[in-house]
Amino acid sequence: MSNNRRVTIILISVLFGTGLSFLVFKLKRGGAELTGNDEFTLWTNFGFSILIILSVGFLFLWRKKKGL
Repeated sequence: MSNNRRVTIILISVLFGTGLSFLVFKLKRGGAELTGNDEFTLWTNFGFSILIILSVGFLFLWRKKKGL
């Protein structure tokens, strides 16, 4: 599998998870507008998801190059 395909699959899965979180927040609010705290939580979850996935991915690439 190529690296571009892996990145695409990862981004789609993170966006899908963020979309599901958005729907849960909307259902929790009864369809009303999200509060500032809700939006902050969604952006934080999205940011940390990308950060963790990229960190683990680069760790695996580094270990592969080192032959560990």
